[in-house]
Amino acid sequence: MRFIPSATKLLAAAATLAVLLLAAPASAVVGGTSDTANTYANVGVLQLNVDGEWFDFCSGTLVAEDVVLTAAHCTDFLVEEGDDGFGPDDLRISFDPEGDAPYSTVDHIVVHPDWFTAGPCFGNSKHACLAPPAEDIALVFLDDPVDGVTPAPIAEEGYLDTLDLKSETFTVVGYGTDAFITGSAASPKAITVFDGIRSYRDVSSIAGQDAFPDRFLKITAGGCFGDSGGPLFHGDTIVALNTWTFSYRCSGPNLEYRLDSEVAQDFLATYL
Repeated sequence: MRFIPSATKLLAAAATLAVLLLAAPASAVVGGTSDTANTYANVGVLQLNVDGEWFDFCSGTLVAEDVVLTAAHCTDFLVEEGDDGFGPDDLRISFDPEGDAPYSTVDHIVVHPDWFTAGPCFGNSKHACLAPPAEDIALVFLDDPVDGVTPAPIAEEGYLDTLDLKSETFTVVGYGTDAFITGSAASPKAITVFDGIRSYRDVSSIAGQDAFPDRFLKITAGGCFGDSGGPLFHGDTIVALNTWTFSYRCSGPNLEYRLDSEVAQDFLATYL
């Protein structure tokens, strides 16, 4: 399942948002460290305007002074105002560790065009949800440059192929769910704790166990709902995007959309 509920589930969750939240996108990486030192200042939280109130729902990374890189499934319903009433004006981004002001407003959004031609996503099917043309990448162009924040460099094509993945450490960063106290995202009475703080956690790759498309990197647990679109860093270089978790409790492996793949590189070269 992806790291964010559908728009319908998001609206339902927003209606009952509280300190203890029912299976909704929220704040920090599961088992992570709160980024109180603002180490990952270029990682922001995407916030959606629902009936005049703003709710965290995805993460993203500043990759140019006025451009945020995130996931297609976080932004596909915001490219232009649709029948659901949502559009670019309903999105803002905060780079504060706690998701507070100042906020960056949005000029326009570019989602990988192939994303809109993909078939339905269901279950944990790597063929239905992860195979081409499901290119889970998007760019959010802001109204103004973000002051005082250094954009993250993006990995070049084939970057991960030059590494011994079994011996490398990566860092997942995001504003997603902290922990499930009871139940899971699929439970009717799940309890999810969040603190609204950007968090990070070191993870390792899981190589050679599954025939997943080479556009994805499989990693150990850490990312959760609300971390979608956030970065996987190798050092200070963003190498992939948080895309997919295999566990409703975010306790299993995750898949990261590789930015060093040919298709991602072509998208970035065209639009960034």
